[in-house]
Amino acid sequence: MLNQMPAVESVQINRIENHDKVFATTESGQEIELHITDQQKKDRLFWESLINILRAELWLPLQKRTHELLQNDWLTVDG
Repeated sequence: MLNQMPAVESVQINRIENHDKVFATTESGQEIELHITDQQKKDRLFWESLINILRAELWLPLQKRTHELLQNDWLTVDG
């Protein structure tokens, strides 16, 4: 179920420098550095997916406060 998520914004990955430096652009044009968790840094499938997302120029949901990608994509659990 989709709901209003004011703490979430859309970003598009624009470059991946290494496992610590991933940059994205918000819908308003601001460039931000994403926070990559320790678990994500070690996850080969995460990086393969992120590279495919970069190539496809897809938009992803980002937690504004922490600059972390949402694990559940655009879906959230009420509560």
